[in-house]
Amino acid sequence: MAEETITYELIRRIQREEEKQPKLTKLPEEFYSNVGNYLIQKKRISATKADRKDAFEVKNIERLIEDIFSRRERKILNHAIISARTGMQTENLTEEEEKLHTQILYALKERRMSLLKRILEQSETKEGMVIFKQETPAFVGADMLNYGPFKEGDVAKIPEENKRILLEKEIVEEIK
Repeated sequence: MAEETITYELIRRIQREEEKQPKLTKLPEEFYSNVGNYLIQKKRISATKADRKDAFEVKNIERLIEDIFSRRERKILNHAIISARTGMQTENLTEEEEKLHTQILYALKERRMSLLKRILEQSETKEGMVIFKQETPAFVGADMLNYGPFKEGDVAKIPEENKRILLEKEIVEEIK
């Protein structure tokens, strides 16, 4: 979107678009900076005139800006979650929003990699865990790896097929 002159009507139009669209809408270049300057000018005019109408307009502009900001912030969070899961790119971010999106995306990916990985590894670990009820000589597991020898009370993770056989022979007890 080309640089547009900031007006109350433009701010209101952008707020309506953000309200209607589930995705981020395209903002004019330097939108936040220009809106900040526009608001400063409006406040100066309002202060010199002491007109109630101008003060009311300033409050409305502030409310609209806050609404746009909040809606876009929520959309950025939602898009970052989607991006962390799928790798899908987010469109129509301002430079400031791009920084926020990158930080959130990094935090989500870090959490996903560390916590989710740990949870999944824990659940995998418990699946084949057994405790030996008697001494057992070393054996080659179904995965062609060596296991044992084991003493009574030893805890180990073994392939499911081997676990099933040892459970049937009552050599091990499953850890749940």
